Amino acid sequence: MATPALLESRPGREPPHVKTVELMNKETETVQAETPEGADIVRPYSTRRWDELARMILESPLVIWGGWVLGALCAIFGIGGLGKSRLALNIARNQVLGIPFAGLPTAAKPLKHLFMGSENSIHRLQYDVRKMNVGLTPAQIKTLGDHISLATLEGPDDTYISITPANLERWQLTLEKHKPDVLWVDPWGDVLDGEANSDEDARATISTLRRLLRRVNKEAGICILAHSRTGAANILQAVGYDAANFGKGSKALYSTARCVWNLAPGDESDNPPLLLVHAKSNDSPKEKPFAVRLDPETMTYNREEGFDLDAWQADLSARSRGRRGPKKSPAMTEDQAADALGIKVGTSAEVIQILRDKGATRDEAKDLSARLVLAGVWEQWRPPVKNAATFIGPPDALMKKRAEVADRLQKKLKVG
Repeated sequence: MATPALLESRPGREPPHVKTVELMNKETETVQAETPEGADIVRPYSTRRWDELARMILESPLVIWGGWVLGALCAIFGIGGLGKSRLALNIARNQVLGIPFAGLPTAAKPLKHLFMGSENSIHRLQYDVRKMNVGLTPAQIKTLGDHISLATLEGPDDTYISITPANLERWQLTLEKHKPDVLWVDPWGDVLDGEANSDEDARATISTLRRLLRRVNKEAGICILAHSRTGAANILQAVGYDAANFGKGSKALYSTARCVWNLAPGDESDNPPLLLVHAKSNDSPKEKPFAVRLDPETMTYNREEGFDLDAWQADLSARSRGRRGPKKSPAMTEDQAADALGIKVGTSAEVIQILRDKGATRDEAKDLSARLVLAGVWEQWRPPVKNAATFIGPPDALMKKRAEVADRLQKKLKVG
């Protein structure tokens, strides 16, 4: 974002009451140079005259994704273990590569992202990164390396990321090293300096984060991942009038953020669709709620078409009142799906069609396939050739398929 400029009322002359941003910055530099080291520099709050503000030429803010603009604070709320960290990493990945996430555009120019967290080990992060690299070119992977850095928790004190006075120097050194355009903080509870229910502590922590970040990049944005409350009645609050009450603890994080996304499970399965609700958006129109689902092959999320929001709300509402009806049985169980494929191997599309032919809906077939892969009943494999399809099947059968493909490739090399 460029420095704001002023429209001159008369060519070559600036009204005496107008002080440009450049002049204010020069005055600040002079004060800093004349101030003894370690002393506090006090300056008035930034203000503008009405007419001055009207004449200013401001560039439109850069939208990172989903109504979150560069320089602003964003918050993503969701229950623990739902996938907030992976979803955030997926957003950053897509932003750097210049591709949409869940159908919503990302900022066109690659931004530098820094993930500061205390929960995910280096092994978990490596697993996700390697999966998210599937199908990318070496040049794309290098671009990701140039723009995304992650806290890997390799040192004994690396999980201690609270914004306490004793920890500020480590934070400052880390930010100075990376100079991010976007700082991801995960989770909020481990960064917060103070009580979880204290508005004063929450606002003070946010203020300190902003101050530290703006020392290295004045235009950087922050996204904080925070836990929400559990239980049917609380999950239902992700949508509608109670959206501000969805997160745990103090509501200061919600009120301070310019953009808020609530993340809720779409069902009780092990790999549920995730409902994304644009709970707050001060800088752009809100997006309508939609669902995404994790692709276990690439550990990336794709838009889940056909998610029934009304049915989801009705089900949670009934459960919250203790009136849960009989649980609807799926058209096909995991055992039935495994029996349907047997010892065969097929492409992803072929396996889904086999399950649909046996009575599963398209969404159920995709979900069953993903769950059986995650459970280890099936495995999936993509041959290392351009535009190859992904194969799915039992481990022994897939091993034979690998050998067959390798044999065919070897024969082609000999012919060539």
